Amino acid sequence: MNGQAIVNACVMTLVMQWLTLWATGAVLGYKTRPLRLLAGSVLAGGIDAAIVAMFFADRIPAGAAVPLAILSILPAARLGFGRLPAHRFLLVCAHVLGISVLAFGGALATAYLTGWRLVPTIVGLVGTILLTTEIGWGLVHRRIRDWLFFVPIEVCLGEVTLRLNALIDTGNRLRDPISGSPVILLEYSAVADALPERVRRAFMAFDAGDFGLVSELLADSAWLSRFRVIPFVSVGEERGLLAGFRVDEVRVLGGPRATSSRNAVVGVLMKRFSPEGAFAALLHPDILAEAS
Repeated sequence: MNGQAIVNACVMTLVMQWLTLWATGAVLGYKTRPLRLLAGSVLAGGIDAAIVAMFFADRIPAGAAVPLAILSILPAARLGFGRLPAHRFLLVCAHVLGISVLAFGGALATAYLTGWRLVPTIVGLVGTILLTTEIGWGLVHRRIRDWLFFVPIEVCLGEVTLRLNALIDTGNRLRDPISGSPVILLEYSAVADALPERVRRAFMAFDAGDFGLVSELLADSAWLSRFRVIPFVSVGEERGLLAGFRVDEVRVLGGPRATSSRNAVVGVLMKRFSPEGAFAALLHPDILAEAS
């Protein structure tokens, strides 16, 4: 086995190990750090590259090379995900093994068809992993939808739960001046039916600029403690005030597991965000970080 082939094997195994660890963590919803994944993939990739080199040098038979390569998953999973309960550790190892087998098959087929060139082989490897996770768990679709475009959310307010689609608004930096909570912007039409009549009238009065009527309507209401006035700079005007309220909980749905945050305020806008009705809320990006 020449030097270039050994280098190619090292690169291939490193890429495959990192991708399989990443895909496993994403599929199972296990959080880890990039440096952990890198450490695990470097260790396992180094072991696998050494096994491949010894196999082609006739130092070890194929019957020993395969079990040794499988065993390299153990330290990779330990480094990549830290200390886990035994059943979770075994689950991680099983996922890494399954994805690795499929990825290796895809890479091997691509390498054979392209004359064993490195770049096409890596493309085949990456494509196989992404296709496998998409078919098996819908990972790619879910990641694109959840972290780049839309997410389904639930807004809990007393005994009422509103379920709607939200667009992640990376430009939203609004916060409640009292609590510092991130503000989710919500269409009035999406929440109106869940509000008491006097509260609906208060929002309409606020929109008309009749702040005295707002105070009168909410003076003896339990909603007074929930009501918020949020200053803004870039919500369609240069400067202004936005009416809103504190919610009990916001749940972000559609990911590997349901997550939630009790640290959120809703700001209500009278206008529609999407003419087609694709979404009715603009989600503050910090909610995604805090909802865990």
